Amino acid sequence: MNGEDAPLVSIVTPSYNQARYLEETIRSVLAQDYPRLEYLVVDGGSDDGSIAVIERYADRLAWWTSEPDGGQAAALNKGFARASGEIVGWLSSDDTLLPGAVARVVAELERVRDVQLVYGEALFVDERGQELFPLPPRPFDVEAMVRACANHVVQPGSLFRRGALDLAGPLDEEAHYLFDFQFALRLWQAGGKAAAVPDRLATYRVHADSKSGGGTLLKARDYVRFADRFLTGSGLPAEAEGRASAYLAAGDYFYAARRLGEARRYLLRSVLRRPTRRGLALLARAWGRSLARR
Repeated sequence: MNGEDAPLVSIVTPSYNQARYLEETIRSVLAQDYPRLEYLVVDGGSDDGSIAVIERYADRLAWWTSEPDGGQAAALNKGFARASGEIVGWLSSDDTLLPGAVARVVAELERVRDVQLVYGEALFVDERGQELFPLPPRPFDVEAMVRACANHVVQPGSLFRRGALDLAGPLDEEAHYLFDFQFALRLWQAGGKAAAVPDRLATYRVHADSKSGGGTLLKARDYVRFADRFLTGSGLPAEAEGRASAYLAAGDYFYAARRLGEARRYLLRSVLRRPTRRGLALLARAWGRSLARR
């Protein structure tokens, strides 16, 4: 694919106080061998040196800003509004793209014209960049995704057509952790399709300040919001089982945050809807810990 024929790809990086990792993220995007790529960075008003990092690469960015925002989804919506690409994606400020990732995903989108979103494998790494384990892509099976409350779309390295934003966007700015899952489900509801490629496309960093590595109370509340406000009445397959799984995840995170009353409440909601061995064990543990404290 030569430069003239290649569709323009826009990648947005939302960031807030991630100076420790941000430069590696930026460099991984700018080092892609894809011929038509615009890159936007949306910083939420960092005070940790992130601005100095961004400024070092400002002449190679299509646009960047640093100002307070409403969180990651709001930052992404702001970036998407500025993006010009026919194909769009985002990369968090602590993740990286592997060489050739953009070209590989675009080639699949060009090959399979009725697919709106393509994703692949990511490699989990720790804060030092040491390999932990791979996260292989699973089939885009919406019923299985809803039932288990588990997003099969591996976000780092994924790209989607601009039309997918028209079908399923904007991202839900009230969501903390699950907005990408909601986007994938809304895309399916609107008739869109997603497909996986077997290639490893990105690294996914886990550390104490990342969404995947911390923020247990925020995650707990987001799973409750997802169950009560997104799944309820959605008409998605396995909606009832999905709510039970979301309440189970919420109860688990509330327990980890030592909010035992809320943990019991949502674990009970889960097992009443869909009794599972794990749910019953967690509920018993939450009740036992509460009694032990009296």
